[in-house]
Amino acid sequence: MTTLYIQAEGGGPAWRVWPVPDVVPPGAVREGASYLFELRDSENALDADLLIDDIPVEALRSREPRNARWRWQPGFHAGVVEAVLRVPGIGTHSFEVTTDPDLRKLTRDDFDAMVREVLEDTFALFSLSAFRKGIARQRGNRPPPLARLEFLRSRADAIVASVEAIARAPRHYLRSQHVTVPAHRATRATGPEILKSFRSGSIRTETVTPSRLPAALKGCLPAQITLRQRRNSVDIPEHRQIKASLRSWAAWLAGIAELLAKADAKGDPETITMAGSWAKRARRIARQLNDVSTIGFMTEVGEGSALLRMSSLFRNDPVYQRFYRLWQDMNLGLAALFGDFLQMPLARTYELYELWCFLRLLRAATEEYGTKDVDLSNLFLEQAGGGITIAAGAISVPIGGDRALCFQRQYREYWVEGSHEGSFSRTMIPDVVLAGRGLGGPERRVIVLDAKYRINDGLNDALNSIHTYRDALVREVASGEIEGIVTAAYLLTPYVPLGLQSDFKTTPVPGRLFHPEYREKFRFGAVTLRPGMSGEELRNCLRTIVADGGAGV
Repeated sequence: MTTLYIQAEGGGPAWRVWPVPDVVPPGAVREGASYLFELRDSENALDADLLIDDIPVEALRSREPRNARWRWQPGFHAGVVEAVLRVPGIGTHSFEVTTDPDLRKLTRDDFDAMVREVLEDTFALFSLSAFRKGIARQRGNRPPPLARLEFLRSRADAIVASVEAIARAPRHYLRSQHVTVPAHRATRATGPEILKSFRSGSIRTETVTPSRLPAALKGCLPAQITLRQRRNSVDIPEHRQIKASLRSWAAWLAGIAELLAKADAKGDPETITMAGSWAKRARRIARQLNDVSTIGFMTEVGEGSALLRMSSLFRNDPVYQRFYRLWQDMNLGLAALFGDFLQMPLARTYELYELWCFLRLLRAATEEYGTKDVDLSNLFLEQAGGGITIAAGAISVPIGGDRALCFQRQYREYWVEGSHEGSFSRTMIPDVVLAGRGLGGPERRVIVLDAKYRINDGLNDALNSIHTYRDALVREVASGEIEGIVTAAYLLTPYVPLGLQSDFKTTPVPGRLFHPEYREKFRFGAVTLRPGMSGEELRNCLRTIVADGGAGV
């Protein structure tokens, strides 16, 4: 049988990717590595071609005439890629390969967590704004951003698995029903059932003697007897809500697939290819959700509303609780929320990470300093066609008092700025800036935070950016002298340092950047910010940044 396998070029286990794919463990295929595809047991192996995203893969010489080999290097790319295998005599076959980010960075689950937290933070911050427009669900007349499609795709697989888990042991209840049968079939009819049946229908009189009926009936018996029966039923409100939700999601995704298939990208081949790929994926997901709503115990479930209501079953049963959480995730993914920073696939996680850091810190700041003077009018933009867009670039959000948290604020040359505060070389745009008074002291402080989706040696290269910000951002005072304005500068990274020693001087880089004494002494270094951190952990992180930034001032 002709099969196609993928394996790390340095050796290790091989996984079948066609025709029946194996389950590839997360992180087994990741960015920055090199892999070999091997077509085995094919009579036309020498004439076979392999393309990934419509680009031919580098072919290698094989020692076996019935085998073909290709080398594939994903580079800095993580996400789902479309692969096409062409073998004469067999035909053209398409399949998908999912590559993860470097294991030391973030995995697919972390990407999903970032998208979920971006959406959750946006909803939480939106509730504090002056906007009163609902964003509960996007209408199906506009394709959603790619990050949300990635998120919905991952949730769909989990939803199918969750429904299958419910199907193995669905909750049911004893349902009472009345069945009318001929008298000769009512062998287990009770006295009350027989007496009630006298009230309707014809009555028959017994002609046989001696009578076989009880004396109380006086030889009479109803022709039809209505029996009360009990049977197990899975037609409960929770199942109706689950079924309706599955059908609602399937219909929405099918509509989005049609929009993507008809998308006009103004001749951009890359955008057209991506839209076409996502149209096929959306149709496949829609079919999966629709199929799971029409098989098994779902065939006995009636109609309901696509709105899950918290009940004891959703609260206490782990399997049903899992579906409820996925339903909440899907609602976040279907929200009418847009923005340039959501228009990216998993391969550009580093850009999403920048927005994620800002929103996480902004939400932590509103919880830490209060919401009284928070002004979010610059963060959200209402669209004429419906929905809300997150503003991208040069956002400044007052967070109480004289404090402000800025996202991608532009610092032009200080002599062209009215505040005489800026750069002395060129326009600079740090990712996040926390500025104002009340940040650990009465003086005005400026703390620059540069979000870097890097780990290990990559952090060493990223140090140049915060060095530049700390040295080049200045202001002109009344005397005409120039002085620096940056109180502290830190990298924000998903990297978790290990083995920090008691003395930062003996701790190697990049771990040294995270050492508390090093950050406090130099007001410079790095802070870990990873998906999944609790609200208290985020507030502690914010307190640490402010405390270190004020040390020694």
